[in-house]
Amino acid sequence: MAWQAAPARRLGWVVVSLTLIDARARAEVLRQPVYEVDLDLSGDESFTATTRLRFAAEAGSTSFLDLQHARRVRVVLNGAELSDVYRDDQIHLTDLQADNEVVVEAEMPYVTDGDGMHRFVDPADGGVYIGCYGGMDVNRRVFACADQPDLKAPFTVTVTARPGWTVVSNGRAARDGDRWTFATTPPVATYLVSVCAGPFATRAWEHAGLPFAWHARASLAAALDRDLGGLQAVTEGAFDWYARTFDEPYPFDSYDQLFVPGHNWGAMECPGVVSFRDEMLPQGATPEALARGRAMVIAHEMAHMWFGDLVTFRWWEDTWLNESFADLMGFWVAGAVLEGANAFAEFEIGRKAGGYAADARPSTHPVAPRPEHVPDVDSAFNNFDPISYAKGNACLRQLSFWLGEDTFFAGVNAHLSGSRFGTATLDDFVTALASVTDRDVTGWVDAWLRTSGHDTLLAQREGDAVVLRREGSCPHRLRVSGYAVPATGAGPLLPAWEEVVDLGAEPVRLPAADLVLPNSTGDTFATVVLDGPSAETLRERLSDLPDAHHRAVAWAMLLDAARRGEVRSGEMLGLAERHLAGESDPVLLEHALRRLVVLLRAAESPDGLRDATERLARVALSVLSRVGLDGAAGESATDTVILTTHDGPLLRAWLEAGGPTGPLTPTQRWDALLRLAQLHELPEALLQRDVAADRSETGRLGALTVAAAHPTGSAKEEGLRRLLDAGASNREIAALARGVFDPERRDLVDPLLAEFLDGAVAVAARGQALGLVVGRATPAFRWRADQLALLDAALARPDLAPVLARTWADLAHDQRLLG
Repeated sequence: MAWQAAPARRLGWVVVSLTLIDARARAEVLRQPVYEVDLDLSGDESFTATTRLRFAAEAGSTSFLDLQHARRVRVVLNGAELSDVYRDDQIHLTDLQADNEVVVEAEMPYVTDGDGMHRFVDPADGGVYIGCYGGMDVNRRVFACADQPDLKAPFTVTVTARPGWTVVSNGRAARDGDRWTFATTPPVATYLVSVCAGPFATRAWEHAGLPFAWHARASLAAALDRDLGGLQAVTEGAFDWYARTFDEPYPFDSYDQLFVPGHNWGAMECPGVVSFRDEMLPQGATPEALARGRAMVIAHEMAHMWFGDLVTFRWWEDTWLNESFADLMGFWVAGAVLEGANAFAEFEIGRKAGGYAADARPSTHPVAPRPEHVPDVDSAFNNFDPISYAKGNACLRQLSFWLGEDTFFAGVNAHLSGSRFGTATLDDFVTALASVTDRDVTGWVDAWLRTSGHDTLLAQREGDAVVLRREGSCPHRLRVSGYAVPATGAGPLLPAWEEVVDLGAEPVRLPAADLVLPNSTGDTFATVVLDGPSAETLRERLSDLPDAHHRAVAWAMLLDAARRGEVRSGEMLGLAERHLAGESDPVLLEHALRRLVVLLRAAESPDGLRDATERLARVALSVLSRVGLDGAAGESATDTVILTTHDGPLLRAWLEAGGPTGPLTPTQRWDALLRLAQLHELPEALLQRDVAADRSETGRLGALTVAAAHPTGSAKEEGLRRLLDAGASNREIAALARGVFDPERRDLVDPLLAEFLDGAVAVAARGQALGLVVGRATPAFRWRADQLALLDAALARPDLAPVLARTWADLAHDQRLLG
């Protein structure tokens, strides 16, 4: 056997991203691909991947396969062994025949960044877990393939595993000792192939005639059993909802869901095998807010079985069509499955904010860019952002309101049936929608999806009326609600009227009221500016709005204005003191408190931050002091106190005797230990007790964070050194950054910013996912002008990875927006 050593790679950012031009050219040559992928995962340092690919081509043509970071490679094309064909992360194939078979055997390294075949050793019990979770540009680090979404193919996967392991992939498994063979899939995109292996705890059952299962690390078996009833209920409820709604039946032969370590995303939707980051299965108790959010993600990923897996985008410019639809369905279906949940209110106060922020930055882009505006995969990676998710979700929700739900889903079904097991574009989706309605879908799409930015809706008083005007170009259908102050001046505001309005170029007149709230249920995507009297009433009587959904929309409007610098952080604190202390809605409390913590850290000067966070801690303590508070609200208030208080004795008491709503969860314990370390009030004996008691990954990472949080120069310098080390994993980078960059100890942190910015460039050069991780690790506290100049200089570096450049540019813009 002749192995080719991988060619040396030069240091710095090397553009090895697949281009649209090359992808289109390859699709013209390489036709009818069929894969057999064999993986030997029994090794400790590396694994062996053997790809057998059969395909048709024009005789004499040339093409290439993708393979990144291989250590040794052997290539056989049509029975002849080739040499010197692996270079620049590609296997170059020449003199192709009409029918071809290429066999590529490669030795591949495991990774610790989630971008490839991730290897994790569980500190709790020493169990080894291996996982390729799929995703953009990931699978070329696992096996040789034509890694582009339009070259869908059937896959037959076989795996050699260690004794005692369970292996999960995209089909039903047949096992012969340590050898696992999976049923051949229908045609799927290469980025959707997944393989996970390890000593998983598995809980299997049957539903709707199909095998279902949840899997988790063995050390999380008790947590899996604790939550299994809810996990099964959400899974089955979502599955049944989609079965009733979609004409196309579920397209695969099984449905496995796994909690896995090291995931870079919340989850990944590979056909029949969905992986979730295992932070979603916490030790101790599962917070209600986490369970609610997890249900949304379960429904989101299941929607991809149809939008993304059954029908796949042709090129990455239509990423939005997968993600926007799944994001909408996640909230829609979770709200239907979870009793009493108002998922769209949660979308308004939580996720939608990211869409508004992203759409207001210079880096914004249309929800649906044109192919030429996504020239390569690196460019596409930057479109996995709140525009493709949150804004796209809001746009499709507006489309369903504009068309009517029945018409919208009739169009969706026409799209799915028309492109089943194939690929599709925005134009295909528009054609399907147009086939079921007389409305101008093409015009709507051009206004909403092909342009960036969003409209402003202005409400103005004119005599006994309020006139609603549009600044922008999108047609809007929205609800507007009017409220009256009670004659006594006390008690809840009184609903006066509610109207559904179609707003275009012509203004719309509405009855006057003490408070006129446009877009009161969030049916459209636009900045809303209230008329003067309504704005005054809202600030004075916000907590008197009787509808929790309307309160969530109002809080979202105010918090978004604060993000834009139009409402000062001190004023937002005053509103929190006046209106949040008496709030009981758990969803509103959770997101408002969380967003206020982020706002204060970003907007307040170092001198003012201590007082501001202490004021917010008192608000959260006021919430906790009330009687009859449900668990979720109490959990959110407890979290906020832990993050913001300067009362060390209170935190130590909670650690010793339990928090206000019961024993602290492991995550809350580590957050409390972190806060005590930041305050320089953490007894070593208390820390060591928790280190000894918690041998889990949560404990290991928590200890890393706490060590880096100690307010000494040496602790900060050591934490930064470890963060920038070439061996740091994705989770370690995030944990260390949280400890190092204490926004209240700028005397220790500010001297480290230049070193961090320089070192982060090298971290990001390791891959797209780590570029995103280290970008998000950049401190989001208030930067001084001279520090922003350092950031500007870093942005000018020629070796800066695109994803890190985008993240830093957004940070610089947000900082300057706050003034």
